[in-house]
Amino acid sequence: MTAFEGVVENGRIRLRENVALPEGARVYIVVADQQDSPSAHVRTPRLAHPRQASDFHKTIIEVPGNE
Repeated sequence: MTAFEGVVENGRIRLRENVALPEGARVYIVVADQQDSPSAHVRTPRLAHPRQASDFHKTIIEVPGNE
């Protein structure tokens, strides 16, 4: 495997060295120094005061005939 450095100009990749690759040559592109775009982060709700946890309770209701 050989690595070459290049740049993108007008949407096309231009190699910085005078490189002649054979037609149909398989190439892999690695983008260096690329900043990831910020992704959305969904946070779980948090209580301001942990002692409020007792305010939240779950009630299980069994419905007859729903088996």
